[in-house]
Amino acid sequence: MIIDKPESHFVFILPFAHVSNGYNYIRYDGKALSNKQYLENWGKWVFFGNAEELDCLAKKMDPFVEEKRIPAAKYDRVVLEEFELGECVMCVYCDVRQREEVWTILESLGVQDKMWVFEKETMERWLPGGHLLEKWIIGRKLSPEAADQARENAQKTFEKMFENENAEFKGVMQ
Repeated sequence: MIIDKPESHFVFILPFAHVSNGYNYIRYDGKALSNKQYLENWGKWVFFGNAEELDCLAKKMDPFVEEKRIPAAKYDRVVLEEFELGECVMCVYCDVRQREEVWTILESLGVQDKMWVFEKETMERWLPGGHLLEKWIIGRKLSPEAADQARENAQKTFEKMFENENAEFKGVMQ
Protein backbone atom coordinates (compact mmCIF):
# COMPACT_ATOMS: atom_id res chain seq x y z
CA MET A 1 0.00 0.00 0.00
CA ILE A 2 1.45 3.34 -1.01
CA ILE A 3 0.94 5.89 1.76
CA ASP A 4 1.29 9.37 0.38
CA LYS A 5 0.42 11.96 3.03
CA PRO A 6 1.26 15.48 1.85
CA GLU A 7 2.30 16.54 5.38
CA SER A 8 5.03 13.86 5.44
CA HIS A 9 8.40 14.29 3.78
CA PHE A 10 8.34 10.59 2.89
CA VAL A 11 6.08 8.43 0.77
CA PHE A 12 5.85 4.95 2.30
CA ILE A 13 5.22 1.55 0.76
CA LEU A 14 3.95 -0.79 3.47
CA PRO A 15 1.88 -3.98 3.47
CA PHE A 16 -1.83 -3.24 3.87
CA ALA A 17 -1.80 -5.51 6.94
CA HIS A 18 0.68 -3.11 8.62
CA VAL A 19 -1.57 -0.15 8.04
CA SER A 20 -4.85 -1.89 8.86
CA ASN A 21 -3.97 -3.99 11.91
CA GLY A 22 -0.45 -3.15 13.08
CA TYR A 23 1.37 -6.03 11.35
CA ASN A 24 5.09 -5.74 12.10
CA TYR A 25 6.92 -5.77 8.76
CA ILE A 26 10.33 -6.04 10.47
CA ARG A 27 10.62 -9.81 10.26
CA TYR A 28 12.59 -12.63 8.80
CA ASP A 29 11.46 -16.16 8.03
CA GLY A 30 7.99 -15.36 9.38
CA LYS A 31 9.20 -14.09 12.76
CA ALA A 32 9.42 -10.53 14.06
CA LEU A 33 12.94 -9.39 14.93
CA SER A 34 13.97 -8.40 18.44
CA ASN A 35 15.78 -5.10 18.95
CA LYS A 36 19.08 -7.00 19.03
CA GLN A 37 18.28 -8.88 15.81
CA TYR A 38 17.15 -5.64 14.18
CA LEU A 39 20.48 -3.98 14.93
CA GLU A 40 22.40 -7.03 13.66
CA ASN A 41 20.39 -7.84 10.51
CA TRP A 42 18.06 -5.07 9.33
CA GLY A 43 19.14 -2.82 6.51
CA LYS A 44 18.15 -1.31 3.21
CA TRP A 45 19.00 -0.94 -0.42
CA VAL A 46 19.49 2.76 -1.13
CA PHE A 47 19.30 4.41 -4.53
CA PHE A 48 18.50 7.78 -6.05
CA GLY A 49 16.18 9.29 -8.64
CA ASN A 50 13.80 12.14 -9.27
CA ALA A 51 10.41 12.11 -7.57
CA GLU A 52 8.56 11.02 -10.72
CA GLU A 53 10.89 8.06 -11.30
CA LEU A 54 10.51 6.93 -7.70
CA ASP A 55 6.70 7.31 -7.85
CA CYS A 56 6.68 5.03 -10.89
CA LEU A 57 8.98 2.52 -9.22
CA ALA A 58 6.81 2.55 -6.08
CA LYS A 59 3.78 1.49 -8.12
CA LYS A 60 5.75 -1.41 -9.60
CA MET A 61 7.12 -2.37 -6.19
CA ASP A 62 3.80 -2.23 -4.32
CA PRO A 63 2.62 -5.77 -5.26
CA PHE A 64 5.90 -7.22 -3.95
CA VAL A 65 5.38 -5.39 -0.66
CA GLU A 66 1.80 -6.69 -0.42
CA GLU A 67 3.12 -10.23 -1.04
CA LYS A 68 5.70 -9.52 1.72
CA ARG A 69 8.56 -10.37 -0.65
CA ILE A 70 9.79 -6.84 0.07
CA PRO A 71 9.08 -5.84 3.68
CA ALA A 72 8.78 -2.06 3.21
CA ALA A 73 10.15 1.02 1.49
CA LYS A 74 10.12 4.78 1.70
CA TYR A 75 11.29 7.61 -0.49
CA ASP A 76 11.63 11.37 -0.46
CA ARG A 77 8.67 13.35 -1.75
CA VAL A 78 11.07 16.15 -2.70
CA VAL A 79 14.84 16.63 -2.64
CA LEU A 80 16.21 17.43 0.82
CA GLU A 81 18.33 20.49 0.17
CA GLU A 82 20.26 20.06 3.44
CA PHE A 83 22.13 17.06 2.04
CA GLU A 84 22.97 18.60 -1.35
CA LEU A 85 22.31 15.36 -3.24
CA GLY A 86 20.24 16.90 -6.02
CA GLU A 87 18.03 13.80 -6.12
CA CYS A 88 15.46 12.02 -4.01
CA VAL A 89 16.44 8.91 -2.06
CA MET A 90 14.57 5.59 -1.93
CA CYS A 91 15.21 3.07 0.84
CA VAL A 92 14.00 -0.52 0.39
CA TYR A 93 14.11 -2.36 3.71
CA CYS A 94 14.80 -6.01 4.45
CA ASP A 95 16.78 -8.42 6.58
CA VAL A 96 20.36 -8.95 5.37
CA ARG A 97 19.56 -12.64 4.89
CA GLN A 98 17.01 -11.75 2.19
CA ARG A 99 18.79 -8.84 0.58
CA GLU A 100 19.84 -10.73 -2.57
CA GLU A 101 16.26 -11.87 -3.16
CA VAL A 102 15.05 -8.28 -2.73
CA TRP A 103 17.83 -7.00 -5.00
CA THR A 104 16.76 -9.45 -7.71
CA ILE A 105 13.24 -7.99 -7.55
CA LEU A 106 14.53 -4.41 -7.67
CA GLU A 107 16.80 -5.23 -10.60
CA SER A 108 13.83 -6.76 -12.45
CA LEU A 109 12.01 -3.44 -11.94
CA GLY A 110 14.85 -1.51 -13.55
CA VAL A 111 17.00 -0.45 -10.59
CA GLN A 112 20.64 -0.55 -11.69
CA ASP A 113 22.80 1.00 -8.99
CA LYS A 114 22.84 -0.51 -5.55
CA MET A 115 24.17 0.40 -2.15
CA TRP A 116 23.45 -1.68 0.97
CA VAL A 117 23.36 0.04 4.36
CA PHE A 118 22.61 -1.55 7.73
CA GLU A 119 20.09 0.37 9.85
CA LYS A 120 22.59 0.34 12.71
CA GLU A 121 24.97 2.38 10.52
CA THR A 122 22.21 4.82 9.64
CA MET A 123 21.30 5.26 13.29
CA GLU A 124 24.93 5.92 14.21
CA ARG A 125 25.02 8.61 11.53
CA TRP A 126 21.95 10.25 13.10
CA LEU A 127 23.31 10.22 16.67
CA PRO A 128 25.01 13.30 18.14
CA GLY A 129 28.24 13.89 16.23
CA GLY A 130 27.10 11.60 13.42
CA HIS A 131 27.60 12.70 9.82
CA LEU A 132 23.91 12.88 8.84
CA LEU A 133 22.69 14.71 11.94
CA GLU A 134 25.51 17.24 11.78
CA LYS A 135 25.00 17.85 8.05
CA TRP A 136 21.26 18.29 8.67
CA ILE A 137 21.95 20.78 11.50
CA ILE A 138 24.30 22.80 9.26
CA GLY A 139 21.91 22.61 6.30
CA ARG A 140 19.03 23.86 8.44
CA LYS A 141 21.24 26.66 9.80
CA LEU A 142 20.17 25.87 13.36
CA SER A 143 21.30 28.12 16.18
CA PRO A 144 23.77 26.56 18.63
CA GLU A 145 20.94 26.10 21.14
CA ALA A 146 18.63 24.48 18.57
CA ALA A 147 21.50 22.27 17.36
CA ASP A 148 22.15 21.06 20.92
CA GLN A 149 18.44 20.34 21.35
CA ALA A 150 18.39 18.35 18.10
CA ARG A 151 21.36 16.29 19.32
CA GLU A 152 19.72 15.68 22.69
CA ASN A 153 16.44 14.65 21.04
CA ALA A 154 18.26 12.24 18.72
CA GLN A 155 20.07 10.62 21.64
CA LYS A 156 16.84 10.22 23.65
CA THR A 157 14.95 8.80 20.66
CA PHE A 158 17.48 6.04 20.03
CA GLU A 159 17.90 5.21 23.72
CA LYS A 160 14.15 4.83 24.13
CA MET A 161 13.84 2.65 21.01
CA PHE A 162 16.38 0.13 22.31
CA GLU A 163 15.79 0.00 26.07
CA ASN A 164 15.20 -3.76 25.95
CA GLU A 165 17.34 -5.60 23.38
CA ASN A 166 15.10 -8.70 23.48
CA ALA A 167 11.86 -6.81 22.91
CA GLU A 168 10.25 -7.11 19.50
CA PHE A 169 11.25 -4.20 17.31
CA LYS A 170 8.05 -2.48 16.20
CA GLY A 171 9.30 -0.35 13.33
CA VAL A 172 9.85 3.31 12.73
CA MET A 173 7.71 3.98 9.67
CA GLN A 174 4.33 5.31 10.67
